[in-house]
Amino acid sequence: MSSFSFRLPIGGGGFLGKPPQQRRPRQQRARSASEAAASSPAGQQSHLEGVFKSGLTSGSLALAGDVFAQLLTSRGKDDASYDMVRGARMFTFGLFFYGPYQYWWYRTLDRSFRARTVANFAAKVALNQLCLAPITISVAFAWNLALQRRLDELPAKLRSDFLPTMLNGWKFWVPAATFNFTMVPLQYQVLWMSTCGMIWTGYLSYRSD
Repeated sequence: MSSFSFRLPIGGGGFLGKPPQQRRPRQQRARSASEAAASSPAGQQSHLEGVFKSGLTSGSLALAGDVFAQLLTSRGKDDASYDMVRGARMFTFGLFFYGPYQYWWYRTLDRSFRARTVANFAAKVALNQLCLAPITISVAFAWNLALQRRLDELPAKLRSDFLPTMLNGWKFWVPAATFNFTMVPLQYQVLWMSTCGMIWTGYLSYRSD
């Protein structure tokens, strides 16, 4: 006599007590796919290209901002001339530090705060001003002094100029960052913030002349 058996779905949806395989949330699946793509050779090449483009863009805009600042501060002076060495310092700062750093920073924020909520937006703006800004200001001071072989002056520079620069920066960068995180697509955020940096550099140079 032949016999047959069948399996009953038990154990909360699994067969024979085996827990069912649950589907991962869509956001987690998308993140895993994105991370897998980033780790592939094509993804790594794209990442390096993004870092290079961000550095070149930031360096060019930093140089343009320095030209603008020097033109404003030298206006009306008989011996006005452009300081090319100072411009080169600003270009290398944007090329080797500010652009690549922003590229990494904004992608880290995007991965950490994917949902477009008020809470995530506020967190991005706060982290931008409390983490990104102090590091950028400190490195900018150190970068320029080091290239002038005056790095020993950095502690005094930080004591005298760091806090005023931070406070004035908040007045400008909070609205700029608000627009950046709410309106600007991720791939254009470095360009937008670098453009704002060019304006900010020119404004500070003009006001401090």
